[in-house]
Amino acid sequence: MLSTKTTPKIAAFETQAKGELWSPKVLTLSLIAFLFFMPNAWGQQSELSPYSRYGFGLIGQLHTPVYAGLGGMETTLVNGYQFNPNNPASATFLNQTTFQSSAIGSRMRLEQGDAPNATAAFGSPGPFGLVVKKQSGKNAFILGASPYSNSGFVITRNTDIEGIGTTQERYEGEGGLNNFNLGWAHVIQGTRFVEAGPNDSLRIQGNALHLGIQTQYLFGQISRTSTVDIIDPTFLDHRSQFAAQHRSITANIGVIYNQLLFARYNALKDFEKSCSIRMGAVFSPETNLHSTVRTIDETTQTLGGIPVSLDTAFFSEQIGFRGRMPQSLSIGSSVHFDRADGMRWAAGVEFKSTRWSQVSADLPAGMLAEGMEWVDSESFHMGLSFNLGNPEQRHPTWGKATYRLGMNQQYQPYQINGSPILAQSFTGGVTIPMVGSRSMSRIHFGTELGERTTEAGALKESFMRIHFGVSLMPFFKNNWLIPRLYD
Repeated sequence: MLSTKTTPKIAAFETQAKGELWSPKVLTLSLIAFLFFMPNAWGQQSELSPYSRYGFGLIGQLHTPVYAGLGGMETTLVNGYQFNPNNPASATFLNQTTFQSSAIGSRMRLEQGDAPNATAAFGSPGPFGLVVKKQSGKNAFILGASPYSNSGFVITRNTDIEGIGTTQERYEGEGGLNNFNLGWAHVIQGTRFVEAGPNDSLRIQGNALHLGIQTQYLFGQISRTSTVDIIDPTFLDHRSQFAAQHRSITANIGVIYNQLLFARYNALKDFEKSCSIRMGAVFSPETNLHSTVRTIDETTQTLGGIPVSLDTAFFSEQIGFRGRMPQSLSIGSSVHFDRADGMRWAAGVEFKSTRWSQVSADLPAGMLAEGMEWVDSESFHMGLSFNLGNPEQRHPTWGKATYRLGMNQQYQPYQINGSPILAQSFTGGVTIPMVGSRSMSRIHFGTELGERTTEAGALKESFMRIHFGVSLMPFFKNNWLIPRLYD
């Protein structure tokens, strides 16, 4: 029998902006507030999945609402109103300084053989961050935080053993790793001439190379507890506890190249349509991992429902353990089409690989159970984004929205008895203008419907995630990086 425990977790963020914001005092206070809220927010992140028992937990599951709706793509399907925390090159696509935050609600259903199904609902904060960029500027400063992995589960199993009686096994754990990013991005633009009628031409942007680099500081703690409780008080019980604190720092490099295929202008030099192709990549090199790992096995006796430690059978503590984190590479490509009436669509594909097998011998012992091994993690993503045309006839809100569809398949970096763990999902989302803000601020929604299982199919997880987020940009009369002029 499987049972799960629901732990609702909610994070609220509120921002206010008044007056001139481009000053050392305000930027210093903003940075202090950002660093203060970050550890408190990520202390609330959660996951409820038996598959998160192993390794660092489930990796790469939580995205911003926009990129969650695109199947988790991070290389080329970027936009001007929300940046991707995993790709620093996406920051130069923003129109101006942007603050973004998000929250995620999840519902999961577990199925295992003939056992009764179990369901759970829980929530956690999503990625958030700040990009400082001048309007039409070529440089961007990045400050952000996002979840890297999540671990959380409560599993119970009752069995009858001859001569002993009823025995209850209980497995529970929590924690995860988070990413803190500090970086910079720059765009290099090239121009070309296109025809505008039979006897004229225009100089327009023909290509652009977006480059970004940021620190990727991983930190967090994962704890797991396994207990065997024999109901008959004449027998002693057993408890095993594992706790690990991890930290690692590396660079995260992003590159996006945009090439204009064609552009059409009429004799009045009015834009008609254009098409371009993008190619991109995100790379993180192999780096050091610093961990503190503690394992203890003890004999216990349950008194009044509370397990009391009687004797320690095994104890191990490694302080300052040095291991390795793997390199990862994402590559992708997309096609983008724009039309004068506002109709726009973009479609792309992406592949990501992380070489966990190359560092498996350098990871702390005890992170995987018996019969498990580290393997390379691979994922495939597809995404489609589109806007409606005919601005005179479309709805003032939903007609200006951006709609998204996507799908992905992802293998976790470990396998159970030779069977890999596969997660696959279909995604969708929408972005709408923030009505009444008189700015380019937007509200984002994303959803994921999927399942996670092994080839053996012993345990099947069906999940649904709802993403909600906002991107806040300044009102055009209060542009944060434009010096004020007075008569």
